[in-house]
Amino acid sequence: MVERRFPRDAGSLTHRAYTLRPARSLVFRVTVWAVVCVLCACAGAAALTAWRARRAGMPPEQCAAAPVDEATKQAELTRTRLALAQEMAARAAVQKAADSAAAEVARLNAELQFLRGQSRGRSPATTAAPRG
Repeated sequence: MVERRFPRDAGSLTHRAYTLRPARSLVFRVTVWAVVCVLCACAGAAALTAWRARRAGMPPEQCAAAPVDEATKQAELTRTRLALAQEMAARAAVQKAADSAAAEVARLNAELQFLRGQSRGRSPATTAAPRG
């Protein structure tokens, strides 16, 4: 014979809504995070202090310009002037070509306008007349 020990409890357990609860309390978790943050800050401060102590014994590095030979400076200046002169000559040649192209376009445009005016001026009788 089958005995039913807790029929009421089994039914209520299966129809209940369950939620997950953390194993540790909120206070414990916040305390652990606070301790970890404090330890990280202490480690960073110790590392910074050690780094500054190591650098304290060294003289600060001065930024000094490297000496430049006068002949090298003059050669570089001459090369730069030559490059500038070449650039000016190239720009002048491009400008001259652009000006001549603009003049050619203006001439062709005027000729086109003239030819269009000539084709409008013809009467339909002269264009339809057979050539013979």
